[in-house]
Amino acid sequence: MSEPILKAIIQLLAISASVDGTVTESEKKVTYDFISENLNYDDVPRFQQLFDEYASIALQTQLQIHNIAKKINQELDQKQKVIVLMHLLELVSADGGIHESEEELVDELAQEFNIDSHEYSIIKAFVTNDDVVNLGLSNILIISGKELPQGYNHLFREGFGDLVAVLRIPSMEMYWLKFFQQDHHNTFLNGVVMKDHHIYSFSNGGSIRGEHLSPVYYSDVVVAFLKDAQSTQRISFEAKHITLTFPGGVIGLRDINIAEEGGRLIGLMGASGSGKSTLLNVLNGTATPVEGQVLVNGIDIHDPVDKDRIEGVIGYVPQDDLLIEELTVYQNLYYAAKLCFDSYTAAQIDERVNKILQNLGLFQIRHLKVGNPLQKTISGGQRKRLNIGLELLREPALLFVDEPTSGLSSNDSENILDLLKELSLKGKMVFVVIHQPSSDIFKMFDKLVILDVGGYQIYYGDPIEAITYFRSRAELINSHAAACMTCGNVNPEQIFNIIETKLIDEYGRYTSERKVSPAEWRRLFDEHIEVPEVHTATHLPPSSLDIPSRLKQFWIFGLRDLMSKLGNSQYMSISLGVAPALALILAYIVRYYHIDHDSDTASVYSFYENLNIPAYLFMSIIVALFVGLTVSAEEIIRDAKIRQREAFLHLSRTSYLCSKVGILFGFSALQMLMFVLIGNSILEIKAMGFQYWALLFSTACFANMLGLNISASFKSVVTIYILIPVMLIPQLILGGIVVRFDHVNPHLGSDTKVPWVSELMVSRWAYEAMMVTQFKDNPFQRRLYPLDQTMAMSEYNKVYYVPRLLTKLAYCRTYFSHKTPETRASVANALLLLNNEVNTSQVHVPQLSYPGKLPIDTTTFDLQQAKLLEKYFDDLRKHYIRQYNWASAERDRLVSALVQTPEDRERYLAQMRKYHNKSVAEIVQDLNETNHIAEIDGRLVQKIYPIFQTPARELEDFLAFRTHFFAPQKHFAGLYIDTFWFNLLAIWTMTAVLYLALYYNALQALLSLVEFGKKRR
Repeated sequence: MSEPILKAIIQLLAISASVDGTVTESEKKVTYDFISENLNYDDVPRFQQLFDEYASIALQTQLQIHNIAKKINQELDQKQKVIVLMHLLELVSADGGIHESEEELVDELAQEFNIDSHEYSIIKAFVTNDDVVNLGLSNILIISGKELPQGYNHLFREGFGDLVAVLRIPSMEMYWLKFFQQDHHNTFLNGVVMKDHHIYSFSNGGSIRGEHLSPVYYSDVVVAFLKDAQSTQRISFEAKHITLTFPGGVIGLRDINIAEEGGRLIGLMGASGSGKSTLLNVLNGTATPVEGQVLVNGIDIHDPVDKDRIEGVIGYVPQDDLLIEELTVYQNLYYAAKLCFDSYTAAQIDERVNKILQNLGLFQIRHLKVGNPLQKTISGGQRKRLNIGLELLREPALLFVDEPTSGLSSNDSENILDLLKELSLKGKMVFVVIHQPSSDIFKMFDKLVILDVGGYQIYYGDPIEAITYFRSRAELINSHAAACMTCGNVNPEQIFNIIETKLIDEYGRYTSERKVSPAEWRRLFDEHIEVPEVHTATHLPPSSLDIPSRLKQFWIFGLRDLMSKLGNSQYMSISLGVAPALALILAYIVRYYHIDHDSDTASVYSFYENLNIPAYLFMSIIVALFVGLTVSAEEIIRDAKIRQREAFLHLSRTSYLCSKVGILFGFSALQMLMFVLIGNSILEIKAMGFQYWALLFSTACFANMLGLNISASFKSVVTIYILIPVMLIPQLILGGIVVRFDHVNPHLGSDTKVPWVSELMVSRWAYEAMMVTQFKDNPFQRRLYPLDQTMAMSEYNKVYYVPRLLTKLAYCRTYFSHKTPETRASVANALLLLNNEVNTSQVHVPQLSYPGKLPIDTTTFDLQQAKLLEKYFDDLRKHYIRQYNWASAERDRLVSALVQTPEDRERYLAQMRKYHNKSVAEIVQDLNETNHIAEIDGRLVQKIYPIFQTPARELEDFLAFRTHFFAPQKHFAGLYIDTFWFNLLAIWTMTAVLYLALYYNALQALLSLVEFGKKRR
């Protein structure tokens, strides 16, 4: 308060005292008392003399109340103006009555101060009427040792001979005392003797004491006023014998007991490592104790059966930010409200959010982005208030706040504690972990729990009493003096100075050993402090939640996530720019064509001649994997703290995960569309846009799911980004282009099928599908592929397959009569192969039947059998020759029809150059393979023309799908499915498996199992 304002107030007091024409001694005494209570000792005589001068002037001249009130209005808040008004009323009634002129003056001043007329009438009655007991006002509480009739608001204290009336001013949550002395014993307010018929302000940390009066604390008065309002929503909270042990056997909490009712602000204090945050997590249900119960209205919050009954009752504000940095202050609260109040309209939510913003003092910055500590947009205090505002939106019956003042200025800290205190005054229960509070903050708490190192509970009770308790245990001088007698401030730090006092050695130096151990403090606690009992409420605790349906939650989560991404311009630029940039770089690099420096003819790029198309297709898949992983790798770990809070709201994890998946899939669709459009345009890849996009989009979605699994399972962003190349390298090596599948480690490979380890690689499925569809589904090859397939397979059979069978037959005919074991074994193997291949060929060519008897082995084979086999193989070769000739003739007729004129021929060749690529054709036909046919496990295996080889149905199980690389079709469940669609389905199946792993936290469970195994070893 500035000196000019103080002078104005004293001037008002002088006018009030002199309005009846004289200044009595009692009026002068009241004014002197006011000056003494509000000023330092050295300034008191000067302002008392100033009052006398003002009073003398007021008796001689007419001073303008309006001008003085106007000056006061400009500086004092409403609470301070009420204080001035209370003392004015006390002053004018000090001489035993109030004159009409005095009453008019104070009434005028109340009007100038904009004091509510109803509250002013109650204030005036309380101050000027000595019979406050019979006023019958609900705003008045009587503290006495006498029984009062039913209907009075009464706080009974047995043996208390005096009487204290307490006035509550609800609009400002102010409390005033009026003391009536009725016996000769002294009654103290904050250590100062109370005077008969005197008015006192009663605030946080205050206490009334007397010789026959058990202490009446500020919190007791507040609860007494609130108990009627809480009668239908009463909250009882009991923590009974809480014990918690950390992994490894370290005890974190030891037999903690707390019992409270609603309407209290409870502080949790203790040295570093004493278990404050651990206790908070046990009390709010995050951590489960090994012993003990936490009961809310008799419901055990750790019991899985009863846990759902307290849904929406508990709120939690951790020390870390729960804010979405890319959203504005308003948007953070708006989406939180949308998730809490399903029945609210948009206008109601907007109204509620704006009201909270105004209460928090954040309304003016509501459209600013929250930002982060490195790129500050709002201050630290504003961030803390906004964090608390997320819970103030729904005002839970129980609120747990961890270190709300950490790192803040004293002013910001007081503002935040004011908010929490206001919430407790509405009947809620608030637990706060606090560290090094100021005097004002310390006095705001109604109860204090102090822990010592090792999880020992060493104090539970009134905060101010804590100082006297520890001072008396330490046997300090004036141990009863908790607060400064002059300024009323307390020093909470002295509590921990006493607790942690060190022993001194013989040289006068402090040792590392404490004077009183934590166990000894706990023993003293058990001896001197009694944990109160509360009457357990039996009704269900009030819930402030109206959770939307899962579908609505999905929509809200998705909209919130989308808005946060759109609000991050850097993220959007990189996320949407990386795919086209990589497409531009990659396509430009692989856009190969030969430049003839000796010719004057300009060299022209041709898709047909580009040797790098297969490499481009494979690198496109790696790009899809890379982009999909990078955009999703931080998604869940970034929201970990927010999800922890939302767990208290019992919001659907499925809706949250699906919203993440939906947004990421949408981004992937757009990213891959831009990649395909740019890459295909530069490389002049025609008519394959959908196929490329579908495969790359599916691959990116798989990578999104893989990234989400990693994000949900690891605790460090650095670890996640180290894992990205680890995830990509196997995809790169085992995708089918860097290392040929028949050249991998024999323990991993297969001579007839894709290696099983590559079946787990999405790159293998995507690359095979892109190569196959590019070769056989392009507009040029699509018409010719069936005939080319017949010709290729006929050529293989007549040139490689049948001659190999005849060679095997000749070997058997020559050596079947030899008796040496090695030769007979070789003949047996050759006959086994012939037997198997005859069976297979009869399935493939049913019109040719083998006339001999099967099976053929060393006991049944003879020259007659050899002749039958030779004739059968010769017929088989003739069949394939006829088939080849037919297909070749048909192909010639088809091509001839397309090239009847020179223009048609040029058009045909242009179409081939436009849609067909030589390098792709060479790879999928495996034309560079020198070993065209191989003998494996008693069968002949085709190694050339894989793109034309249809998997043999009779050789597969019903659900088997594994086959050779670049197969045009896959056999599964009795059906032949085109490779493009089958591989696309395979990729989405793997993506679905990853979603299930994400939903059930499979990777996290596996990592926990591995860590547990390491600890056991």
